[in-house]
Amino acid sequence: MPKFAGVIGAGALAFLVAGGASAQAERLTLGVFPGLDAAESFEILDRYMPLAQYLQAKSGAVIMLVPVKVPGAAIQRMIEDGKSYKLFFGPPVFAAEAIKKADFVTLAVEQEKISGVFVVKTRSKLQTVRDVTPSTHVAMPSPKLLLAILALATLRNEGIALKPEARRHLDSAEGMLLALDNGLVDVAVMRDRLGRKIAAEKPSDYRILGQTLEGPGFALIAHRSVSEPLRAKLRQAVIALNNDPSPLAVQTRGRLRTSPFLPGQDGEFLALQKMMDTPTSGK
Repeated sequence: MPKFAGVIGAGALAFLVAGGASAQAERLTLGVFPGLDAAESFEILDRYMPLAQYLQAKSGAVIMLVPVKVPGAAIQRMIEDGKSYKLFFGPPVFAAEAIKKADFVTLAVEQEKISGVFVVKTRSKLQTVRDVTPSTHVAMPSPKLLLAILALATLRNEGIALKPEARRHLDSAEGMLLALDNGLVDVAVMRDRLGRKIAAEKPSDYRILGQTLEGPGFALIAHRSVSEPLRAKLRQAVIALNNDPSPLAVQTRGRLRTSPFLPGQDGEFLALQKMMDTPTSGK
């Protein structure tokens, strides 16, 4: 079990990773947010403590791990003071906001892109995404989640501004399929892999109408005040994690449950932020 020491700082419970850094080493607060389905703080710590330990061992910096359960409050602190978090690991929507509004830069991002598919009943009259109208009832995740943002941007690229009353925000694929089956919605938006699996297993019931735009995956970002040499060490550490055979690296990969990492580029997150900022209301 990971060793850590609890401290209070920046209005949140932080945990100092034990060992692996000198007394003179720079201290960096690493915020972690696993997504809207986040569990309790101790579960977040259990999942991400190996990452903090690995980054500390490879960079020489002292890493303080801070579990985040309310992303809105965290991003607001990042914008206002620039001190609450020096590093952050989290989902792409959060990273995009921090990069644009809080002076953060991308260190590394998942290799695997995130995309969704538009699923319809096999007997649906809709043949392509272009057949969707502003009044077509579409089930999708919360508007704050990446899949909904990508779906609306995809429709917008086709000149379709889906009316707010035509959107049905549902939390699960099961709920979306039930809504499709009962005729409550005409289209359901879900993760690419899951949607294709459902369509392949039940071709007489469901088919794929089209695919959404792609978005970036989880990312490690750093505040611009972190020195470039230290940022380079942290970036190298995350990339090295892909193939490092050490026990700590193996444990870290197992807990993260992400695809391999690549050096990050701010551009893809700024493009995502542009999607987020673009009005989506239909007329």
